[in-house]
Amino acid sequence: MTMAWLDHVNIRTARLDEMSEFYENVLGLKRGKRPPFEFGGAWHYCKGRAIVHLVESVKNIPAGEAQVEHFALRNSGSIKRFQTKLRKHDAPFYMVPLESIKMCQVNVFDPDGNKIEIQFQADGSEDLEPFYGSAKARRRYRKGEKLNKTPPLRVSKSKSKISKSNKKLGVPAPLKFPGAKTKRKTKAA
Repeated sequence: MTMAWLDHVNIRTARLDEMSEFYENVLGLKRGKRPPFEFGGAWHYCKGRAIVHLVESVKNIPAGEAQVEHFALRNSGSIKRFQTKLRKHDAPFYMVPLESIKMCQVNVFDPDGNKIEIQFQADGSEDLEPFYGSAKARRRYRKGEKLNKTPPLRVSKSKSKISKSNKKLGVPAPLKFPGAKTKRKTKAA
């Protein structure tokens, strides 16, 4: 299993329009395509990669909760081997498949309860069963949930211009993974 690169940082905000404008106009990270999530947000790109993911929250994030909801790493290894390793080390995790971009996330919590998303290329055969582990691991999982208690705001309830206009930008192409085998077109004889 190899971590290939830091993929993105996911930030929760109740001020999506203002935050998106900052990342685009001040930092120069252009807003772009985003999967059709049921919650509001925006993806901001640097050299073709969506490196800042904004997620619209139902309210301002209270003190004691994480504003940076998670960071994500792209992986080039086997998702099954990684799950086995997490179980061996009693590290709690849960899975999120994203079929539209051919990716499966393994969301794991570090000892302080910080959430880390590990991205794998999906083929549809992934084991999506969560792992809660020992009592100690379950406490870590619950701590992570408390750090991220405030839920995202559904697009249908959003008043944000950004959330309402994401559909016009479209859905990103399936993600590219290091070492992934791609089918080559062969010339007809």
